[in-house]
Amino acid sequence: MLAKSEKNILYSIVLIGLICVFIVVLTAFATELRVSNNNLISDINILQSEIDTLNVRIKQANNIEHIEKVAVQQLGMVYPDGDQCVYISQQEAPAGNLAMLIRENAYS
Repeated sequence: MLAKSEKNILYSIVLIGLICVFIVVLTAFATELRVSNNNLISDINILQSEIDTLNVRIKQANNIEHIEKVAVQQLGMVYPDGDQCVYISQQEAPAGNLAMLIRENAYS
């Protein structure tokens, strides 16, 4: 009878040991997942800051003053004078200076 009780105790100890090993393995796996998740969050934050930087650069590049500066300084473009405009017909000619109308519409 004592041998059966000792067997039950031994089985209980082995079962408790296996449960403890299982808990340790699960904890290690959960920790590994947390580290992986933290790395992904860090990568996302880095990419988001790059996206924000690029959005700012796009807004600066699309600014009308920047476009005009690049056109004048790098491309040598200038606004036409009133006498440099060619009209297909006299009816299509606007009243006033076309160059001034273009400039006013660009900044409004």
